[in-house]
Amino acid sequence: MPSTSSLPVVIAGMHRSGTSLVASYLASLGIHMGDRLLPPDSGNPRGYFEDADFVELHGRILRDCTVAGEAGHQDWGWTESGRLDRAPLVRYAGKARSLVARRAGTPGIWGWKDPRTTLLLDFWDEILEGNALYILPYRFPWEVADSMQRLGADIFLNHPEWAYPIWTFYNRHLLDFHRRHPGRSVLVSANALLRDPARFTALLREKLGLEVGDVALGELRDASLFRSLDPADPLIPLVAATSPDCARLLAELDQAADLSAAGLWSPEPARGERLRPAGPVDLSVVIPCFELGELLVEAVASVERSAAGSCELIVVDDGSRQPRTLEVIAALREQGYHVISQPNSGLAAARNRGIGAARGRYILPLDADNRLAPGFIAAAVRVLDAQPEVGVVYGDRLDFGVRSGRRRIPELDLPELLWANFIDACAVYRREIWEACGGYDAGALVWEDWELWISAAERGWRFHRLPEVTFEYRVRPNSMLAMADREGIRRPVREHVYRKHRALYVEHLGEVLLAGHTHLLETSRQALALGASRDHAEREVGLIAADALALRASRDRLQMEIDLLAASVAPLREERAALERALEAEREDSAALRGQTSALQSQAETLQSQVEALQTQVEALQGQAETLQTQAETLQSELAVWRERVGFMERTRAWRLRQVLVGLKRRLLG
Repeated sequence: MPSTSSLPVVIAGMHRSGTSLVASYLASLGIHMGDRLLPPDSGNPRGYFEDADFVELHGRILRDCTVAGEAGHQDWGWTESGRLDRAPLVRYAGKARSLVARRAGTPGIWGWKDPRTTLLLDFWDEILEGNALYILPYRFPWEVADSMQRLGADIFLNHPEWAYPIWTFYNRHLLDFHRRHPGRSVLVSANALLRDPARFTALLREKLGLEVGDVALGELRDASLFRSLDPADPLIPLVAATSPDCARLLAELDQAADLSAAGLWSPEPARGERLRPAGPVDLSVVIPCFELGELLVEAVASVERSAAGSCELIVVDDGSRQPRTLEVIAALREQGYHVISQPNSGLAAARNRGIGAARGRYILPLDADNRLAPGFIAAAVRVLDAQPEVGVVYGDRLDFGVRSGRRRIPELDLPELLWANFIDACAVYRREIWEACGGYDAGALVWEDWELWISAAERGWRFHRLPEVTFEYRVRPNSMLAMADREGIRRPVREHVYRKHRALYVEHLGEVLLAGHTHLLETSRQALALGASRDHAEREVGLIAADALALRASRDRLQMEIDLLAASVAPLREERAALERALEAEREDSAALRGQTSALQSQAETLQSQVEALQTQVEALQGQAETLQTQAETLQSELAVWRERVGFMERTRAWRLRQVLVGLKRRLLG
């Protein structure tokens, strides 16, 4: 396996879960995240650090692998059935290898980040032949759901109930991959990472072998994008109660994580009975709900953050039929919250039903898709207790969703109010106003709060404006007001309100017309400004579109060249691999020859020693031979002397006589 310092680094995790933060950190360390990154936008001003080539490839793959025609978000690879067909992946393997080959050709460590990678981790690990490192962040589901809403994308504003199933779908893939590859992956809670960045840095260094410097991770965080709740926040047990699968998976993630969020959230059960006090009630919050169960959870949590011990909460289910809403309603009832169910009767009837059951001196209506701001209840009660002439307390609102930002609500001006409503239903008022006005008028349809404010002002009640944000208003493309405007309901509602308060309109007719004229002038001015902005934007879009077409054409040409280069490089790589194998074989043969040469050298040295010993022996033998030769010559000389002596003896008379005697002896004995 190659050194970890040369392996690509892949960042994967659910959308809105800290993957951009981790990618920006790695980029600051010098890891190359891509040449063609997605540009920053309002959803992520510091940048996404996503390689556009990987994003585009993932988009095509996931659209091909999801169930066609099924509700869901195919670009994120999720549909309501949770099915992801992996059979088409084989068609994209070549493209993926070409992309990897191109990125791997750049100097230094490289990597990429795209949340969609989470669903394709096994595919990419096979393409990379197991030679990759993985950083896998996860984030609390309630924070991801809130971040998805703040994106302002219509698909999530219209389907808030998809947030938790998508979170579960992604993080189940994340956890399964980490369990199978714990040695090459770091599973880290983004919430814990921000609290203990030093531990995260140590994991990158010690577990993955990355050379990590001392870049301050906290400096890269955008607080507006990464909002965290207090561990004791009431939304946490509410999510655990209404989405138990998420809570169980989060606990599994914490148990398996290298950097866990354990201790940063509490699975304690929700306590709805706290908002059903037995004693006197100062203020009653009434939340009507029709098919908005997922958002209702956030509304209830916002009440719990603000409500004192003398406050109560009443939820009115106005005949919901959506399965998810029914699950939430049942869970709230099981957790002890006061829930009233009735056949679908409309918003006015639902509010009236809740207020009729309320025991508070003061009433605070809250729509199921909105959220109270902390401190509003206490501030409103103080004003109403101190100023008996004040009947209604309201404040500014914070828009989020399709548009975002603080909307400053002006002080009450009766002609302005008679022309058009500007005070939301989310205001605290005395119960006696509701009783005196006969409750909310169902004839006013979705503007029943406007009619109630006109009735209160007509009876002489003062309105008090708090100079602070009192609630968060979710701007949705298919809200009741948006649908009413599209369906042309505004005019008949106005006629109904005019007839009901005819005397008041006649009394202030001139002022109302002036307010209307001012309003129309301001609307015309805004329309002209918007028209000019639109024309400018259209020109800019045209220029951008032309640039985009040129860039796309250039990209396509470059891609063709890249594909051609990749095709030509492939045989060279094979030849190089064959040469490397031959070189390795030669190296092995050389090593064997070196071993044999060394053995022969040892044998030669031994033989040389033996030859030298033999040479010494030969020299010794030569000496002995010379000695023997000398002795032989001496003996030869002596032999010659003796021969002469014997010859002399044989010639003597005595020797001849001896021979005669020897012959006689032989005959006698024979």
